[in-house]
Amino acid sequence: MDKKELQKLEDEHNRKLRYLERLEMDLDDDFHKFSRETDHLLEALSYACRDSGFAEIQPYIFEIENNLDNYHQLYKNRIENVLEARHQENKNFYRKLEEKDL
Repeated sequence: MDKKELQKLEDEHNRKLRYLERLEMDLDDDFHKFSRETDHLLEALSYACRDSGFAEIQPYIFEIENNLDNYHQLYKNRIENVLEARHQENKNFYRKLEEKDL
């Protein structure tokens, strides 16, 4: 494989890895923002209902926490997909290198 062909292969590989890294960072940022906003919402709900009994607001708190748990599971699945895509990209890149050397 000549240098130009190798450079093209490496550039494409690096472009894909950068895309996956940005995707992972965006997912992390979104998750932290969602968690932070959920915490603020729970605090505001608790403060607004401070004179009410806990039983009155418990269903709302439960629903908000349940939504956060569901979002966390979705986040974990998406991160897992990104990590798997990165693994596959690396595997494909090294396979292509080996094929070109033969």
